[in-house]
Amino acid sequence: MKYLIDEKSAILWKENKYYLRIRSCNANNPVILFLHGGCGSPDRAQVMKYQSPLAKDFTLVCWDQRGAGLAYNKKEAKTLTLTKEIYVEDAHNVVLYLKKRFNKEKIIIVGHSFGSVLGVWLAQKYPQDIESYVGVGQCVDYIKNEEIAYNWTYQEAKRIEDKKSIKILDEIGVPSNGRYVKEHQKSIMRQRAILHKYGGATYANRKPYWQELLFHEVPIMLKEYNIFKLIKYIKGLSYSPNQPLASTNPDFLNTAKELSVPVYLLLGHHDYNCPYKLAEEWYSRLNAPIKKLVWFENSAHSPQWEEPQKWNEEFKKLFI
Repeated sequence: MKYLIDEKSAILWKENKYYLRIRSCNANNPVILFLHGGCGSPDRAQVMKYQSPLAKDFTLVCWDQRGAGLAYNKKEAKTLTLTKEIYVEDAHNVVLYLKKRFNKEKIIIVGHSFGSVLGVWLAQKYPQDIESYVGVGQCVDYIKNEEIAYNWTYQEAKRIEDKKSIKILDEIGVPSNGRYVKEHQKSIMRQRAILHKYGGATYANRKPYWQELLFHEVPIMLKEYNIFKLIKYIKGLSYSPNQPLASTNPDFLNTAKELSVPVYLLLGHHDYNCPYKLAEEWYSRLNAPIKKLVWFENSAHSPQWEEPQKWNEEFKKLFI
Protein backbone atom coordinates (compact mmCIF):
# COMPACT_ATOMS: atom_id res chain seq x y z
CA MET A 1 0.00 0.00 0.00
CA LYS A 2 1.35 3.42 -0.93
CA TYR A 3 0.91 6.09 1.72
CA LEU A 4 0.50 9.70 0.66
CA ILE A 5 1.15 10.76 4.26
CA ASP A 6 3.47 8.76 6.50
CA GLU A 7 5.03 11.05 9.05
CA LYS A 8 6.23 11.42 12.59
CA SER A 9 5.86 15.02 13.65
CA ALA A 10 6.09 17.37 16.61
CA ILE A 11 3.60 20.16 16.05
CA LEU A 12 3.14 23.41 17.95
CA TRP A 13 -0.45 24.34 18.67
CA LYS A 14 -1.61 26.94 21.16
CA GLU A 15 1.89 27.15 22.66
CA ASN A 16 1.98 23.40 23.29
CA LYS A 17 4.03 20.73 21.54
CA TYR A 18 2.21 17.57 20.47
CA TYR A 19 3.89 14.45 19.13
CA LEU A 20 1.83 12.86 16.35
CA ARG A 21 2.13 9.86 14.07
CA ILE A 22 0.04 10.17 10.90
CA ARG A 23 -0.54 7.68 8.09
CA SER A 24 -2.96 7.92 5.15
CA CYS A 25 -3.35 7.10 1.47
CA ASN A 26 -5.54 10.13 0.87
CA ALA A 27 -5.59 13.46 2.69
CA ASN A 28 -9.34 13.66 2.06
CA ASN A 29 -10.03 10.54 4.11
CA PRO A 30 -12.05 10.76 7.34
CA VAL A 31 -9.65 11.32 10.25
CA ILE A 32 -9.32 8.96 13.21
CA LEU A 33 -7.56 10.07 16.38
CA PHE A 34 -6.44 7.08 18.47
CA LEU A 35 -6.26 7.78 22.21
CA HIS A 36 -3.87 5.38 23.90
CA GLY A 37 -4.13 3.70 27.26
CA GLY A 38 -2.04 3.55 30.38
CA CYS A 39 -2.32 6.19 31.31
CA GLY A 40 1.17 6.74 29.94
CA SER A 41 1.43 3.90 27.40
CA PRO A 42 1.49 5.19 23.79
CA ASP A 43 0.41 2.60 21.25
CA ARG A 44 1.42 4.22 17.95
CA ALA A 45 3.65 1.24 17.13
CA GLN A 46 0.80 -1.24 17.55
CA VAL A 47 -1.70 0.92 15.64
CA MET A 48 0.73 1.33 12.74
CA LYS A 49 1.33 -2.42 12.64
CA TYR A 50 -2.25 -3.66 12.96
CA GLN A 51 -4.52 -0.83 11.79
CA SER A 52 -2.53 0.37 8.76
CA PRO A 53 -4.89 -1.41 6.32
CA LEU A 54 -7.43 1.23 7.36
CA ALA A 55 -5.16 3.95 5.94
CA LYS A 56 -6.67 3.27 2.52
CA ASP A 57 -10.00 4.70 3.69
CA PHE A 58 -9.06 6.75 6.76
CA THR A 59 -6.32 9.05 7.97
CA LEU A 60 -4.82 7.40 11.05
CA VAL A 61 -3.46 9.66 13.80
CA CYS A 62 -1.71 8.56 16.98
CA TRP A 63 -0.71 11.00 19.71
CA ASP A 64 1.72 10.54 22.58
CA GLN A 65 -0.20 12.09 25.47
CA ARG A 66 1.49 14.58 27.76
CA GLY A 67 4.07 12.93 30.00
CA ALA A 68 4.10 9.75 27.89
CA GLY A 69 6.37 8.42 25.16
CA LEU A 70 7.99 11.20 23.15
CA ALA A 71 6.03 13.73 25.19
CA TYR A 72 7.80 12.79 28.42
CA ASN A 73 9.82 15.78 29.58
CA LYS A 74 12.11 15.35 32.57
CA LYS A 75 11.95 19.01 33.60
CA GLU A 76 8.21 19.24 33.14
CA ALA A 77 7.68 16.03 35.14
CA LYS A 78 9.26 17.65 38.19
CA THR A 79 6.70 20.45 38.38
CA LEU A 80 3.62 19.54 36.33
CA THR A 81 0.67 17.78 37.92
CA LEU A 82 -1.29 15.83 35.32
CA THR A 83 -5.05 16.24 35.67
CA LYS A 84 -8.20 15.37 33.79
CA GLU A 85 -8.57 18.98 32.74
CA ILE A 86 -5.07 19.15 31.20
CA TYR A 87 -5.57 15.91 29.26
CA VAL A 88 -9.01 16.87 27.92
CA GLU A 89 -7.73 20.24 26.72
CA ASP A 90 -4.67 18.62 25.15
CA ALA A 91 -6.88 16.12 23.33
CA HIS A 92 -9.14 18.91 22.13
CA ASN A 93 -6.17 20.90 20.88
CA VAL A 94 -5.05 17.91 18.82
CA VAL A 95 -8.59 17.57 17.43
CA LEU A 96 -8.64 21.27 16.48
CA TYR A 97 -5.26 20.94 14.76
CA LEU A 98 -6.45 17.92 12.76
CA LYS A 99 -9.69 19.65 11.79
CA LYS A 100 -7.77 22.61 10.44
CA ARG A 101 -5.03 20.62 8.72
CA PHE A 102 -7.37 18.19 6.97
CA ASN A 103 -10.29 20.59 6.52
CA LYS A 104 -12.73 18.50 8.54
CA GLU A 105 -15.76 19.55 10.54
CA LYS A 106 -15.44 16.59 12.88
CA ILE A 107 -13.01 13.83 13.87
CA ILE A 108 -13.56 10.17 14.75
CA ILE A 109 -12.23 9.29 18.21
CA VAL A 110 -11.04 5.78 19.12
CA GLY A 111 -10.20 5.31 22.79
CA HIS A 112 -8.50 2.19 24.17
CA SER A 113 -8.32 1.37 27.89
CA PHE A 114 -7.48 4.66 29.67
CA GLY A 115 -7.94 6.28 26.25
CA SER A 116 -11.56 5.18 26.43
CA VAL A 117 -11.94 7.27 29.58
CA LEU A 118 -10.31 10.28 27.94
CA GLY A 119 -12.43 9.73 24.82
CA VAL A 120 -15.69 9.89 26.76
CA TRP A 121 -14.55 12.96 28.66
CA LEU A 122 -13.64 14.60 25.35
CA ALA A 123 -16.97 13.71 23.75
CA GLN A 124 -18.81 15.09 26.76
CA LYS A 125 -17.10 18.48 26.68
CA TYR A 126 -16.58 18.98 22.94
CA PRO A 127 -19.26 16.97 21.08
CA GLN A 128 -19.37 19.54 18.30
CA ASP A 129 -15.93 18.39 17.14
CA ILE A 130 -16.51 14.63 17.42
CA GLU A 131 -18.03 12.64 14.56
CA SER A 132 -18.28 9.43 16.61
CA TYR A 133 -16.75 7.86 19.69
CA VAL A 134 -15.42 4.29 19.47
CA GLY A 135 -14.51 2.53 22.72
CA VAL A 136 -12.16 -0.47 22.87
CA GLY A 137 -11.34 -2.15 26.18
CA GLN A 138 -13.83 0.36 27.55
CA CYS A 139 -13.17 1.44 31.11
CA VAL A 140 -16.20 2.55 33.13
CA ASP A 141 -15.34 2.67 36.84
CA TYR A 142 -11.88 2.21 38.37
CA ILE A 143 -13.21 1.05 41.74
CA LYS A 144 -15.61 -1.58 40.39
CA ASN A 145 -13.07 -2.44 37.70
CA GLU A 146 -10.43 -3.46 40.23
CA GLU A 147 -12.86 -5.38 42.43
CA ILE A 148 -14.14 -7.44 39.51
CA ALA A 149 -10.65 -8.02 38.05
CA TYR A 150 -9.23 -9.16 41.39
CA ASN A 151 -12.18 -11.41 42.27
CA TRP A 152 -12.22 -13.05 38.84
CA THR A 153 -8.48 -13.71 39.00
CA TYR A 154 -8.77 -15.17 42.50
CA GLN A 155 -11.68 -17.42 41.50
CA GLU A 156 -9.76 -18.67 38.46
CA ALA A 157 -6.71 -19.40 40.63
CA LYS A 158 -8.85 -21.43 43.01
CA ARG A 159 -10.66 -23.22 40.17
CA ILE A 160 -7.43 -24.53 38.63
CA GLU A 161 -5.73 -24.90 42.04
CA ASP A 162 -2.94 -22.49 41.17
CA LYS A 163 -1.44 -22.31 44.67
CA LYS A 164 1.38 -19.97 43.68
CA SER A 165 -1.03 -17.39 42.26
CA ILE A 166 -3.38 -17.74 45.23
CA LYS A 167 -0.47 -16.97 47.53
CA ILE A 168 0.44 -13.86 45.52
CA LEU A 169 -3.15 -12.64 45.48
CA ASP A 170 -3.45 -13.20 49.23
CA GLU A 171 -0.28 -11.16 49.74
CA ILE A 172 -1.65 -8.34 47.58
CA GLY A 173 -4.99 -8.37 49.35
CA VAL A 174 -8.43 -7.27 48.16
CA PRO A 175 -8.41 -3.75 46.67
CA SER A 176 -10.00 -1.01 48.74
CA ASN A 177 -11.73 1.82 46.92
CA GLY A 178 -10.01 0.74 43.71
CA ARG A 179 -6.49 0.65 45.14
CA TYR A 180 -4.25 -1.97 46.68
CA VAL A 181 -3.07 -1.13 50.18
CA LYS A 182 0.47 -2.47 49.70
CA GLU A 183 2.37 -0.57 46.99
CA HIS A 184 -0.52 -0.08 44.59
CA GLN A 185 1.42 0.08 41.31
CA LYS A 186 3.55 -2.95 42.15
CA SER A 187 0.52 -4.90 43.36
CA ILE A 188 -1.57 -4.10 40.30
CA MET A 189 1.23 -5.34 38.03
CA ARG A 190 1.47 -8.60 40.00
CA GLN A 191 -2.29 -9.08 39.77
CA ARG A 192 -2.32 -8.22 36.05
CA ALA A 193 0.42 -10.76 35.36
CA ILE A 194 -1.83 -13.48 36.76
CA LEU A 195 -4.86 -12.09 34.94
CA HIS A 196 -2.81 -12.15 31.72
CA LYS A 197 -1.86 -15.78 32.33
CA TYR A 198 -5.55 -16.69 32.61
CA GLY A 199 -6.56 -14.92 29.40
CA GLY A 200 -8.24 -11.87 30.94
CA ALA A 201 -5.84 -9.41 29.32
CA THR A 202 -4.84 -11.18 26.09
CA TYR A 203 -7.05 -14.16 25.35
CA ALA A 204 -5.14 -16.21 22.77
CA ASN A 205 -1.55 -15.32 23.63
CA ARG A 206 -0.90 -16.03 27.30
CA LYS A 207 2.87 -16.04 27.38
CA PRO A 208 4.45 -14.49 30.50
CA TYR A 209 4.60 -10.71 30.42
CA TRP A 210 8.38 -10.57 30.12
CA GLN A 211 8.34 -12.85 27.06
CA GLU A 212 5.54 -10.87 25.46
CA LEU A 213 7.40 -7.62 26.09
CA LEU A 214 10.85 -8.78 25.02
CA PHE A 215 10.02 -10.86 21.98
CA HIS A 216 6.86 -9.21 20.68
CA GLU A 217 6.24 -5.66 21.90
CA VAL A 218 9.82 -4.31 21.86
CA PRO A 219 10.49 -5.33 18.23
CA ILE A 220 7.24 -3.64 17.19
CA MET A 221 8.02 -0.50 19.17
CA LEU A 222 11.56 -0.18 17.82
CA LYS A 223 10.01 0.53 14.42
CA GLU A 224 8.53 3.72 15.88
CA TYR A 225 10.95 4.59 18.68
CA ASN A 226 14.73 4.17 18.60
CA ILE A 227 16.47 2.87 21.70
CA PHE A 228 17.00 6.37 23.14
CA LYS A 229 13.36 7.31 22.66
CA LEU A 230 12.36 4.05 24.30
CA ILE A 231 14.13 5.25 27.43
CA LYS A 232 11.81 8.27 27.47
CA TYR A 233 8.89 5.91 26.91
CA ILE A 234 9.90 3.81 29.93
CA LYS A 235 10.24 6.88 32.14
CA GLY A 236 6.76 7.98 31.13
CA LEU A 237 5.38 4.62 32.22
CA SER A 238 6.27 5.39 35.82
CA TYR A 239 5.36 9.10 35.71
CA SER A 240 1.80 9.25 34.41
CA PRO A 241 0.28 6.41 36.51
CA ASN A 242 1.33 8.19 39.70
CA GLN A 243 -0.44 11.44 38.82
CA PRO A 244 -3.94 12.56 40.00
CA LEU A 245 -5.18 11.89 36.47
CA ALA A 246 -4.70 8.16 36.99
CA SER A 247 -6.86 8.05 40.11
CA THR A 248 -9.70 10.26 38.85
CA ASN A 249 -12.48 7.69 38.78
CA PRO A 250 -14.69 8.11 35.67
CA ASP A 251 -17.77 6.49 37.27
CA PHE A 252 -19.50 6.58 33.89
CA LEU A 253 -22.60 4.77 35.12
CA ASN A 254 -23.38 8.00 36.98
CA THR A 255 -21.38 10.69 35.17
CA ALA A 256 -21.89 9.68 31.52
CA LYS A 257 -25.49 8.57 31.21
CA GLU A 258 -25.88 10.39 27.92
CA LEU A 259 -23.61 11.37 25.02
CA SER A 260 -24.71 13.50 22.08
CA VAL A 261 -22.45 11.72 19.57
CA PRO A 262 -22.75 8.22 18.05
CA VAL A 263 -21.15 5.62 20.33
CA TYR A 264 -19.69 2.32 19.18
CA LEU A 265 -18.11 -0.22 21.52
CA LEU A 266 -15.84 -2.90 20.02
CA LEU A 267 -15.19 -5.24 22.93
CA GLY A 268 -13.34 -8.47 23.64
CA HIS A 269 -15.64 -10.98 25.32
CA HIS A 270 -12.90 -12.15 27.69
CA ASP A 271 -11.73 -8.76 28.95
CA TYR A 272 -11.16 -8.66 32.70
CA ASN A 273 -8.52 -5.94 32.54
CA CYS A 274 -11.40 -3.52 32.05
CA PRO A 275 -14.22 -6.01 32.67
CA TYR A 276 -16.51 -6.32 29.68
CA LYS A 277 -19.55 -6.70 31.93
CA LEU A 278 -19.13 -3.14 33.20
CA ALA A 279 -18.83 -1.82 29.65
CA GLU A 280 -21.90 -3.79 28.63
CA GLU A 281 -23.88 -2.39 31.57
CA TRP A 282 -22.83 1.18 30.74
CA TYR A 283 -23.75 0.65 27.09
CA SER A 284 -27.20 -0.73 27.97
CA ARG A 285 -27.98 2.35 30.08
CA LEU A 286 -26.38 4.94 27.80
CA ASN A 287 -28.49 7.36 25.80
CA ALA A 288 -26.88 8.29 22.47
CA PRO A 289 -28.22 9.25 19.02
CA ILE A 290 -26.73 6.05 17.59
CA LYS A 291 -25.05 3.22 19.45
CA LYS A 292 -23.77 -0.23 18.58
CA LEU A 293 -21.88 -2.94 20.43
CA VAL A 294 -19.67 -5.40 18.53
CA TRP A 295 -18.22 -8.45 20.32
CA PHE A 296 -14.93 -10.19 19.59
CA GLU A 297 -15.12 -13.74 20.86
CA ASN A 298 -11.41 -14.53 20.66
CA SER A 299 -10.16 -11.38 22.36
CA ALA A 300 -9.82 -9.85 25.78
CA HIS A 301 -8.65 -6.28 26.39
CA SER A 302 -7.29 -5.41 22.91
CA PRO A 303 -9.35 -6.92 20.07
CA GLN A 304 -7.87 -4.39 17.62
CA TRP A 305 -4.55 -6.25 17.99
CA GLU A 306 -5.77 -9.71 18.97
CA GLU A 307 -8.15 -9.97 16.01
CA PRO A 308 -6.92 -7.10 13.80
CA GLN A 309 -8.42 -8.25 10.50
CA LYS A 310 -11.89 -8.67 11.98
CA TRP A 311 -11.56 -5.46 13.99
CA ASN A 312 -10.58 -3.44 10.94
CA GLU A 313 -13.45 -4.91 8.94
CA GLU A 314 -15.98 -4.19 11.69
CA PHE A 315 -14.65 -0.67 12.08
CA LYS A 316 -15.02 0.02 8.35
CA LYS A 317 -18.62 -1.18 8.45
CA LEU A 318 -19.43 1.56 10.94
CA PHE A 319 -18.31 4.37 8.65
CA ILE A 320 -18.19 3.14 5.03
